[in-house]
Amino acid sequence: MAPFRWGIIGLGLIGGSIAHRLARQGLPVLGADQDPRTREQARASGIFEDVLDPPALVAAAEGVILATPVGAIEELLRTLPWRPGQVVLDTGSTKRRVVAAMGKLPDGVGAVGGHPMAGRETSGFEAADPDLFVGRPFLLVPTSRTTPEAAARAEELARLLGARPLWMEAETHDRQVAWISHLPYVTAMALVAAVEATGDPALWEIAASGFRDATRVAASDPRMMGEVIRSNADEVVAALEALLRILEAWRAALKASPPSLPPEWPRLAARRRGWSRGA
Repeated sequence: MAPFRWGIIGLGLIGGSIAHRLARQGLPVLGADQDPRTREQARASGIFEDVLDPPALVAAAEGVILATPVGAIEELLRTLPWRPGQVVLDTGSTKRRVVAAMGKLPDGVGAVGGHPMAGRETSGFEAADPDLFVGRPFLLVPTSRTTPEAAARAEELARLLGARPLWMEAETHDRQVAWISHLPYVTAMALVAAVEATGDPALWEIAASGFRDATRVAASDPRMMGEVIRSNADEVVAALEALLRILEAWRAALKASPPSLPPEWPRLAARRRGWSRGA
């Protein structure tokens, strides 16, 4: 039996890493990307059976992975010539809008929302890494178009990538990633903004590992991350409001006379160390 043929639309860090991983295992992969330079890199890599335009890829692939920004995923779901029996999976960072768009696909198309919990602040096909997903959760979200075959293919893909498939509903997904992905990005950007607002160039000269680690994700593509944040704005605002309440309480403790430290800091430090060991 011929192996299942996946096509990947969007060959940046995530799409390119998926392609490298599948090709490493000898599986046929088709690719598509709107950027001419990325298409050239993809062809030169030798890992693709072919690099096509999106409609041609959809016509040729049995399964299609949409690894583009969230807004583009919605547009591709609306406009590409999907056919019954095809499997569609996305890798977007938010799920409610994507799942709603998947629900409007033609009858017979099997669709699953997906989100590999792996990434870096670097981007582009040149940053792709076939081991990016190893040991990481690959979140899978059911839709009204999730067939048994689509669910099985999505789980199989996650395992081929070395990841751990984990199912959850779209609402749960967006609430949870607001806390552990989107809030850290906004917070990192705020730290950079706060240092910049001092107007003191010497701070950038002496900043070391603490500032670097706390602001790493602020180096991510702001256009891509901005779209993600907007698509999950209600959940991000709720997380920000909770964070602001914590910071206000800590500010009050430090403004007291004499200043006091939050008593929960030792517990929180132990929690963070324990999570690092288990991650």
